[in-house]
Amino acid sequence: MSATLARVSDRLFLALVALLPLHTVYLYRWVAWKPWLVLMLVIVALDLISGRGLRWRRNGVVAVAVFGLAVLASWPGPGAPMNFWRLGLALGAGALLLQVVGSHATDLDRVLRVVFWSGAAMAVTGILLGLTTNGTFGPGAVDWFNGLPGVDRVNKSAYVIGFVALTNWHQDPGYAALWTNVWFVLAGHAWLRGVVRAPRWVGPVVLGGLATCTVLTLSRTGWFGLICGTVALVVATRKDAARTLRLVGTAAGVSIVLLGVLFATDRPEVGNDMVRSVWFRIANIVVLGQIEVPEEEVPPGGDPGDNRIDVWSEYWERFLESPVRGTGLGTGWAETDFQEPHNLWLQLIAETGIVGLLGFLAMIVILARGAGRPRAVVGSAMAVVALASLAQTVLFEPVLWFLLGLWHARAGEGDETAPAPTGAAVAGR
Repeated sequence: MSATLARVSDRLFLALVALLPLHTVYLYRWVAWKPWLVLMLVIVALDLISGRGLRWRRNGVVAVAVFGLAVLASWPGPGAPMNFWRLGLALGAGALLLQVVGSHATDLDRVLRVVFWSGAAMAVTGILLGLTTNGTFGPGAVDWFNGLPGVDRVNKSAYVIGFVALTNWHQDPGYAALWTNVWFVLAGHAWLRGVVRAPRWVGPVVLGGLATCTVLTLSRTGWFGLICGTVALVVATRKDAARTLRLVGTAAGVSIVLLGVLFATDRPEVGNDMVRSVWFRIANIVVLGQIEVPEEEVPPGGDPGDNRIDVWSEYWERFLESPVRGTGLGTGWAETDFQEPHNLWLQLIAETGIVGLLGFLAMIVILARGAGRPRAVVGSAMAVVALASLAQTVLFEPVLWFLLGLWHARAGEGDETAPAPTGAAVAGR
């Protein structure tokens, strides 16, 4: 019985990995009960019931405990806003995910295989939802998905009329792009390592589909992240760069074809306008403040600018107000009419102070002392998250904690690059 429960736990872990990017589906809105979160709690329960225990490494527990205490030091008192507890729960879920991944991801190739097919599903879903968002299936289909029970949204209108960004498996375009970029890198490693058995065309098609989904999010952070991920993948596999370049080049060709289809099938005046939205994003790709848009072109209830310059300056002032322990986790967003700062480091230092920042860095150092430097697979994926941290608060996204968990597991130790394809393995490369 114990062995059976342990096997069920291991299989549920792989299901958790496959569903990690799925954030647009929720089971209960207030605490954002995503499918992966439910699976994680079931896995922990099964590990305890099966008798094999949690198998958490001491340095991993110490690392998250140090960071957790540093964050708690920012508690603003009995009047703490609800955001303090919500973000605290998000950090707790992330810390638990790190432990679960660290104890279950003992076979990196198996995890990468799941990521590859999860990425394939994400790419197919994204292309179909992209066609829907463009109005290919009619005006009613654009909003039909967003109205499904338990679905947050699969696309988002912003900036100007005709600008509708794909959110796909996430409710936010920027974080949707972060997931497709990280899965792009990990799926690329899976294909190059030969852990996926499929016809030769499958690998480039999956990567090309994921790249296309990133473009459809219309997220500038996502676009830069895709470039970063591609470079990181090539650098990580530089000992056999020719194979990687062939894979990436073919994937780029697939993406160009898919984007051509999306442009060609775009229905005018329905949903997203591909030409207008892509050009708008390119023209304003470095604008961080208010964008000048004619009033009649702003979508109902929309705001043409994201006000990041104003938010960043305000968060810096909050840091100067309380530099040691910050003003309290989540208080910045709760006490102002502005958006979140879209910067992990700025939010961390403003809301948790120097204590919180040092706590986070201490967590990374403790993990590094136990796991060594990140290997090729995890390191290249972390490069994408590191870039995103400058424009997104990835601290509250499971993608960061998942990669920290893979690093903590040391699952890829010694596998700096994939072996050259031989014999029957060629078909899977």
